[in-house]
Amino acid sequence: MQSRNDIGFGKRIRGCWLDSSLELAARGVPFEECRGALAKEIAADNSGPEAIRKIQTALRRVWFTPPDYARPLHSDALELFKRNHSETSRALLNWGMVVVAYPFIGDVAESLGRLLKLQGTARRADIERRIREQRGDREFIGRIVRYNISSFLDWQLIKEATRKGGYTLPKQITPPSPDHIRWLLEAVLTSRGVSQLAFAQLRTHPILFPFKLESVTSSVLQGASRVKIQRQGLNDEVVILEATP
Repeated sequence: MQSRNDIGFGKRIRGCWLDSSLELAARGVPFEECRGALAKEIAADNSGPEAIRKIQTALRRVWFTPPDYARPLHSDALELFKRNHSETSRALLNWGMVVVAYPFIGDVAESLGRLLKLQGTARRADIERRIREQRGDREFIGRIVRYNISSFLDWQLIKEATRKGGYTLPKQITPPSPDHIRWLLEAVLTSRGVSQLAFAQLRTHPILFPFKLESVTSSVLQGASRVKIQRQGLNDEVVILEATP
């Protein structure tokens, strides 16, 4: 049984593998039917059978058989991709589904984004320290954080800073449509395991560091099926994630 607490990415996951998985899933190809093709693609960088298995497990969870709590978002993501195959659409959908399918990776992304927002750069050692504070000082933390960050680098969502061990933010991605923005904001709530959040906090959440959302207003959520805006007081707007069956 898949759990929100499952630790993800025991290997670097390349963006091209996520793209291939997204395309296959959107075409309705079951994982078992494309397992061999994905293994061949992965083997170009990781020839060991155990490495291939770990990477396939991650791809399967993100784009073929997500956890139960992630299925509504997964279904909507495939429909969004069918309508928009652009590079920005792929990047946004891959990011959202990764942090939803693996909230631990969301923790790493949030810590990274918070450091980037505070000081413009982030060091892996500082990210590791924050994750250990949240998850406990366990042996695997350093290794998993390293694989997560190397994946983010491959997806070109961060770049290496001139200072060794540090990372900075390249040009942010502008979401291709209001539908993509609605989906992404719901993905943040689901990844973080919260049912409501002030809109001002949600729009500027550190986990959204790869995306340019400064001009987004709460009106973008009008017509959303699983989230709604509730006004509290004169100026406060709260986004509420409604329970799904």
